[in-house]
Amino acid sequence: MHRLAAAAAAAWALGCSGEILLHVEGSLPFPQGVDAICLGIADVAPGGGAFGRGYRLADVGGLPQTLRVEAGGADAAFAWVRGDRGGAPVVRASARTDFGGDVRLLLDRCGGGPAAAPAVRGDPAGPGGARLAASLGAGGALVVAAGGGASAILDAANGALVASPGPAPPAGAIVAVLGADLDGDCDDDLVVVTDGAPPALWRRAGATFVPFADLGTSAAAAIAAADVDRDTDVDLVVADGGGLALWRNDGGGGFARDGAAFTDPGRASAVRALALGDLDGDGIADLVVGQAGGPLLAWLGEPSGTGRFIAADAAVPPVPLVVRALVLADADGDLDPDLAVAVDGAPLRLYIDRDGHLEDQSFVRLPAPIVANAIAIGDWDAGCRPDAVIASDAGGPTLSGQSTDTFAADAVAPAAGDVVMTDLDDDGDLDAVLAGPDGVRWLAR
Repeated sequence: MHRLAAAAAAAWALGCSGEILLHVEGSLPFPQGVDAICLGIADVAPGGGAFGRGYRLADVGGLPQTLRVEAGGADAAFAWVRGDRGGAPVVRASARTDFGGDVRLLLDRCGGGPAAAPAVRGDPAGPGGARLAASLGAGGALVVAAGGGASAILDAANGALVASPGPAPPAGAIVAVLGADLDGDCDDDLVVVTDGAPPALWRRAGATFVPFADLGTSAAAAIAAADVDRDTDVDLVVADGGGLALWRNDGGGGFARDGAAFTDPGRASAVRALALGDLDGDGIADLVVGQAGGPLLAWLGEPSGTGRFIAADAAVPPVPLVVRALVLADADGDLDPDLAVAVDGAPLRLYIDRDGHLEDQSFVRLPAPIVANAIAIGDWDAGCRPDAVIASDAGGPTLSGQSTDTFAADAVAPAAGDVVMTDLDDDGDLDAVLAGPDGVRWLAR
């Protein structure tokens, strides 16, 4: 029997005595900063009740919004919210409650992290040489590391990383691990991609994950997630043996392949990475494709929100690159998604979004040429500007965003092949988690 009951009226009406209110507020403007939210709350007790639902802010009048929550038999709960722009996640917030008072979840421009320099916490944990994905949901923030035929679920406890066994990945070498809300309950499930089997879908269940389906019947080369058809559920774009394909979500974690969603899909011949975000500000997710030596490519989401993608040669510079990883995130504080590109054996590229066109400003914005395996972007210091953490074989820098829209070197991160940023210890500040040859490290301010 559920111990926590959550009720949402059409307008999220105010509650009465014996209830608390869960307020979702923030300084991100609607719709330029965030145009949809997914709100969840779950009993902290194993097997307790939970509530999760996505909302288009145009349908409920923007922010702030209020959810009435009845504790039922729960003593405490964990609440979280994800804010999306153009179908892609851009911000998250979370808080614990003992039902002693109302709760505020803030979707703000500024992360408001500490000013102290970042430092490694605890010892390495989990498999070496892993690929990483962050997941927020019941039980708090987690990071999953997959590599070497195993996976580990990582959390923070008493100032150190704690690892517990995760499900066995599919056969083959890990290509990518992607956190995404596959089943519409607002927590981050996982897609595990290898070169030897179809992508595996893992559902988050509290503080663990349960495999529940495969995506198709063939291995994939790259994957990205967003609500591309604006129906509030998360779809998947996959590069596989048949080229680019859209896998449409039925709202409950069932996916159907749509191989006709892309105009001129044959332009992409050797895909290494995919990234989804709203480049042109029309509220619809767009796609950037990185290749193994070919030029960057882009497709713009059809403005009517059908989930179809139109080839857009002018959106990205046609420079041949051997791409390792792509990240679409706001790097200059204007709320538009910019593109960071990790390139094999060459310096990181940073392309700034100018009215839907990505312009190479690597040498203007970055403090020095940096060879990167991966990059994570988020505001984790006290400066109220986007910051970055770089994973590289030699140990990459952490970068502090400046008021001049440039980055300055801040500290040195451990050697790593992958990096994600998430609030691992659930204290309200972003942390960096890096996967190195000796295991996963936690870097925090």
